[in-house]
Amino acid sequence: MMLKRDELTTPNSCMSRAKEDEMTFVLLARDVAAPAAIRTWVEQRILLGKNCRGDVQIREALECAREMERQRRRSE
Repeated sequence: MMLKRDELTTPNSCMSRAKEDEMTFVLLARDVAAPAAIRTWVEQRILLGKNCRGDVQIREALECAREMERQRRRSE
């Protein structure tokens, strides 16, 4: 979970690790569907055996979904 400015400047961020010709997809906190999309992604990763529920990547994704919801509530 990173703010835009950190995602673009941190060498180990998801965007920094993406290959030059690799597609990416960005979810914005103000998108009401973003938290649900993240939670669906989490469930698919677990179902496909790519992650376990306790993995750092999964915990960070779920925290990102919660933070997106908090940000949206604060802006209403």
